[in-house]
Parts: sequence; structure tokens; C-alpha cells
Amino acid sequence: MDIKQAKEEIRRTVLAYTERDALGALRIPMVRQRPLLLMGPPGVGKTAIFYQLAQELGVNLVSYTMTHHTRQSALGLPVLREKTFGGKTYTATEYTMSEILASVYERIEKTGVPTGILFLDEINCVSETLMPAMLQLLQSKQFGTHRLPEGWVIAAAGNPPAYNESARTFDTVTMDRVRLLQIEADFAVWRDYAHEKGLHPAVLSYLELNPEHFFCVERHAHGRSFVTARGWEDLSQLLTSYERLGFEIQDTLFGEFLQHEEIAAAFSSFFHLFTACRERINLAKILSGQETAAAPELRAMGFDARLAATEFLLHAVSRELAGYRREQALTGSLVSFLSSVQSASDPLSAAKENLSRREAAMALRKELGVLAPEEELREREFAARVHALLDGAEGLAPLQAAVEDGIARTDAAERSLAEKLQNAMDFMYATFDTGQELLIFLTRLKNLPSADAFLKKNERYHTLCAEILPDELEKTL
Repeated sequence: MDIKQAKEEIRRTVLAYTERDALGALRIPMVRQRPLLLMGPPGVGKTAIFYQLAQELGVNLVSYTMTHHTRQSALGLPVLREKTFGGKTYTATEYTMSEILASVYERIEKTGVPTGILFLDEINCVSETLMPAMLQLLQSKQFGTHRLPEGWVIAAAGNPPAYNESARTFDTVTMDRVRLLQIEADFAVWRDYAHEKGLHPAVLSYLELNPEHFFCVERHAHGRSFVTARGWEDLSQLLTSYERLGFEIQDTLFGEFLQHEEIAAAFSSFFHLFTACRERINLAKILSGQETAAAPELRAMGFDARLAATEFLLHAVSRELAGYRREQALTGSLVSFLSSVQSASDPLSAAKENLSRREAAMALRKELGVLAPEEELREREFAARVHALLDGAEGLAPLQAAVEDGIARTDAAERSLAEKLQNAMDFMYATFDTGQELLIFLTRLKNLPSADAFLKKNERYHTLCAEILPDELEKTL
């Protein structure tokens, strides 16, 4: 299965394993709850989906990389206790609570949330001495005499030995106690994620042309050559930063992330082509409607260059959509915040207390590792805005004015964005007519986050869809 399917299956499992009956008992006893084991190539997002799910489901997440643990740190340390049996006193050995289980209980204390996911990464790289204790945890949900609390789901991940020489192949006894989810690298699934994250358009257009280069691991006499999804994303982020800062991008940079000589060289050549193509496009004029068609030399270029231009424009539209979502989210937060404090006896004091609690909750979620970077950015922007409005104010008038202004700005941004989407479609049609570039543009456009709401009301979009291979487009969309 791909990583998207795995995420949905994990979601269902967490909900099923934490379901309780009318008397409060787990419907599936913990002894029958098989831990999830995700096995797949490196860099496909196995670890990331657990952080996403913890946030989406509102549960705790405790994560450990098992290569860092010995038997003592996982199981606990021995402690001598005096005990009396049959009138005689004996010295018996007990164990302190495992660091891992102690972290689970600490997390419950901090958040007040009783449910969660205990995620054990690189589980098939644990030492021989730790493996028996891990088997006990997988089967009995306990280390020594200390049990995992009810409502916690165990999940683990690892890379097959083909990708990690220090990894082991689990025996039948172990595999009979887990649910095995085999993960495969899938560019089509990753592409939606990449567009949502706003990855560099050069990376996206290159992989559209060469999807077989999305994930590649090859053994040879001198070692191993490889390219992973993680490598593409990290390269994308650095390219974006270098361009923003005006740094020169040298060809050697690509090989530092794409550790496959042929693929790094191919992407380097494509990146130079992409840069030349990008210089022929004025995004500001296209989105404003001042430029309705590209120069003839762009239309005459090869398909790889034309696809690069398509992805470049899609990237610009994606940024516009992201900016609109940020404006909409900020306004929505301000409206909700104002509504929550207006009826208080002292609205200004209530607003400041509310903001303080919200900032504390954000800090806690960040400390616990369940605050997504995008949400953290939104929360910081919201807190800074409210502080600017309330610090030194004598009442809520500045906040009320900001809410009214925000609603007006959001409405204006929505109208402006609808016009920009229209202009982008007109440009693609005027430049490439009903060719494959327009088909790709419309298909990708619909899948961009929040674009669908705009396209449903756009007559031009529906007209183009009806004109350009309607049967094929219907399957695609």
C-alpha cells in the first residue's frame, strides 16, 4: 500500500482500538490489539504520518527511535527489595519503570488526554539483548511488571534489511503478534502532498517527466546509489531558500541530496532548462491579466520546457491559494476569539486571559511534538496580531475594528483570487491551446488545496473541461 492508504488504516485502527462500550470497557481488549508495524523504504513519510494523525485525532504521541536504547533504558533498572514469604525475609529484584512507559504517563499528566500512540521507530534495529523485552511489549503491552495504560496504541516502523544493513528480519513469533503494513513509494500520492507543501516547481515538473526517479536504490561494487522522497523534499526547501536569499545554485548541490550520479546530473540539466524557461514568464502580469499569452519561442520549446512552465504557473497559483487560506484562517480566528469574550463582565481582561491560555496551549503542543509547523505559524501570527490590538488598549474596540476589516479583506481576497485563477486559465489556453499542457494544468489545479471551491463557480473552467478530452478529464478529475 502507499503511505496515504497506510495513514487511513492507522486512523481506523486507533479509533477501533480506543472504542469503548457503554460501561467504559475497551471493545477490543488490549491483549487482542496487535501493534501496527510499518515496513517500507526510507524517506516515504512513515514517521511523519504519526505526527499528523496525533494532531488530527487529538491524541497524544510518544515517539522513540529504538536504535538509541539499551535493555536497561527500555526495560528499567533493577532495584533490590526485601520481601517476606512464609515468615522469612528475602531480597528480591524488581525493576524501575521503563523510560518509555514513564514518558507515556508523563504525557498523560501534562495534557490530560488519556489516549495516544506509542511510536517505536527503527524497531528492527534493536539489540539482541533488547529484543525479548520488545517482544513482551508487543504481545503483553508491558515492560517487566509495568503496563502500557489502556487507550494507547502501539505502532512501529522500520526499513527492510535491503535498505538498512543493521536491520534484522523478524522471526515468525514476532510477526505473529503485529499487523504488518507494507509501504511502497508512490509518486502519484506524494505529488498531492508536494503541491500542498508548495515544493519547488522544478522538482515537481522534473518528476512528472521522470516518475521513475522519485525513488531509486541501486547496489553496485562501490556501495549504493539512492534517491528518496525525503531527499527531493529537502532539496526543494533549500532551493527555495537559496533563490529567496539570492544565492548561487551550483550543480554540486544536487548530488548532496540526490545521491545517484545519473539522476543528479539529469536534474541539474533540467534545472538549468527550468530557470531559462521561468525567465520568459512574468507571473505578476499573467495573474493580473496583463499578459494573456506567452512568447512564441516558449510554445516552440520541447515538452519538458512547456511542462516546466506549467508547473511554475501552478506553483504561483498554489502560493496565492495558500495566502488566501492564511488570511481566511486569521480572520476566522479573530471572529471566534472576539465572540468568546464579548459577553464577559470584563471583556478586555477575559480576552487577555484567553490569549494567554491559548499561547500556553500552543507552547505545550510544540513541546510535545504534536504542533504542525504550519499551525504554529498561524498561531504565532494570530497571537502577534491580538497583542498588537489589545496591549495598551482600553477595550475591545481595536479588536472589533480588526474583525470588520478582516472580513472585508477576506472577501476582497476571494474576489481577487477568483480573477487570478481565471487569468491563469486564460493564459494557458492562449499559449498552449487545448494541448496536453492545459490538461495537466486543469487536472493539477483542481487538486490544489482549497482550489475546488473556486473552480466549482468558474464557468470558464467548466467550459475548458468540456472542450479538452471530456471523457479522459472526467476520469482524471
